[in-house]
Amino acid sequence: MFETSVIEIDASALRANLRFLRAQIGPKPILCSVVKGNAYGHGFSEFIPLAESMGVRWFATANANEAVRVLSFLQAPASHIMIMGDVPDEAQEWAIRHGVAFWVTDRGRLERALAIATRLDLPARVHLELETGLHRTGLGAGELEAVAARLHEAGERVVVEGTCTHFAGAESIGNYHRIQQQRQRFDDLCAQLCALGVDLGLQHTACSAAALTEPGTTFDLV
Repeated sequence: MFETSVIEIDASALRANLRFLRAQIGPKPILCSVVKGNAYGHGFSEFIPLAESMGVRWFATANANEAVRVLSFLQAPASHIMIMGDVPDEAQEWAIRHGVAFWVTDRGRLERALAIATRLDLPARVHLELETGLHRTGLGAGELEAVAARLHEAGERVVVEGTCTHFAGAESIGNYHRIQQQRQRFDDLCAQLCALGVDLGLQHTACSAAALTEPGTTFDLV
């Protein structure tokens, strides 16, 4: 209570920002609000209900601890949570129990998700991250055949809610050619998965920077 500074969230400014973003990305893509770091310091309890009141229904977190807190503040029944970062086994179990989606960034995480979903007799909702050139995490081309086979074996125990990648440095025009290469790589890997009979779910690649500078990257969700 003795802090020397405060943050005020201006509802009219947020509404204007959402209108601007919608105008940039068009009417179709889902707008997902990334709220990692306590909504970037603005506060989960303050920001999330306000965003929901303006029609935002998707929220992404960096980890499961944040997802637990976000879930406690959701008010709209149709709101979704997606965990983008690391998800240890106990966090996967919590996510599966609560219908929270998480990214699968390697085959090991898929195996653990399948094992936990089987034990709980509940579906694991996952987003497949593809490695297109960021060189941090993601499934490579050489892994997709095995991943597809495992997904077919899993049946309804693993639901592919989305397929995604992350562009490196989309905020800089100097990375234009890299982004184009990643975009082509994403298309190629998605085509490979489709040929293997995998339902891609929602395709998504664009963070804020890519959504504003690379219109062809918006796909189904931003």
